[in-house]
Amino acid sequence: MKIKFLVAVVMLLGILSCQAFCHDDEHFVIEEASRRNIELITAQQAKDIAAKRLDSNNVRFKDVELDNEADDYPNSTGFRPIWQLEAVSNGQEYDFDIDAVTGEILKFKRDD
Repeated sequence: MKIKFLVAVVMLLGILSCQAFCHDDEHFVIEEASRRNIELITAQQAKDIAAKRLDSNNVRFKDVELDNEADDYPNSTGFRPIWQLEAVSNGQEYDFDIDAVTGEILKFKRDD
């Protein structure tokens, strides 16, 4: 009984400490953008931009993530919010990086 209680306490402490010190990238980017008074485009807007680039209404998105890509796209502030999308259209897969502030397509690559 004491061991079960101890295990439950340790698990709870692990969960609470991760909530205090860990964060997912998207949550961090949204909070940082808000702190800097930067308005971000939505995931749907990023999808619409990608679909328009593919000139297709038949696009399926496998993955859509908001991330800080300051290392890949350097700028003076160290903060560069980017929508990263994986899309499928007409049997082809595509990768996009879309600037989450301007909506500019920074990377468009067809996977071979």
